[in-house]
Amino acid sequence: MTAYAKFGSHPPLPIRPAVKTEAHAGKTFLVTGAAGGVGAGLVSTLLDAGAFVAAADLDPSRISPAPRVLPITVDIADADSVAAMVEQALAWHGRLDGLVNGAAVALHAPPLEHGLDIWRRQFEINVFGAYEAARLVAKSMIERDVSGAIVNISSEAGKVGHAETMIAYSATKAALISMTRMLSATLAANDINVNCVCPGSVATPMLRQVAEVYSSLSGEPPAAVFDQMVSGQLKRHTTPEEIGRCVSFLLSDDAMLIRGQAINIDGGDTPY
Repeated sequence: MTAYAKFGSHPPLPIRPAVKTEAHAGKTFLVTGAAGGVGAGLVSTLLDAGAFVAAADLDPSRISPAPRVLPITVDIADADSVAAMVEQALAWHGRLDGLVNGAAVALHAPPLEHGLDIWRRQFEINVFGAYEAARLVAKSMIERDVSGAIVNISSEAGKVGHAETMIAYSATKAALISMTRMLSATLAANDINVNCVCPGSVATPMLRQVAEVYSSLSGEPPAAVFDQMVSGQLKRHTTPEEIGRCVSFLLSDDAMLIRGQAINIDGGDTPY
């Protein structure tokens, strides 16, 4: 008879090893926010699956050099810079098979101190820039008759929200979920699949920044707050590479039936 652990009392679940595949062999993807925690993990995952990756970031010097990686400088809030990014990525191999919108910023302020500057800056990057990248990449794919996929990196904040200091950030991630749904319907006729993922407690510098902000509210040390921000079921933080593996699947042909979805990849914390 199977012995069941006491509910909620189990130790952290292990990270399962990745299975080496060539699912993306010969394909070229554009990834924004490629130097960040999740972005870097995604680049690594796509490379392991045989892809070429145009890795774009505001500071591409932070992108680890690797074969089949093209670092690109981009200010995702600037339309001209986004256009130049897409053109540079296209010039590399003449086509793009997909896009991952990973660039994002989180600005914190008390709920009633969210001035328009805080709202504007986060929407410029998290929503407007993501749409512009998706629009231009989709047009390039349609012009070249390329079937592929776009994945937007949203957040569990886009579903449950965080009122303490992240009202505008939560709103941008909710907007990204809605935009994903609209793009999925728009691009279906061109065989371009669009989804988004909603990560939770990923062990990244951004999460440590959030822990520092919450520390100022709770009085607990930032490290202690960070340690508490784990998946209730996994009993640990998720890793950028684990997020990358989920995104890699959504970029693949195997995910064709998953369309316009906001998929929770937060270790079971978000119930819908």
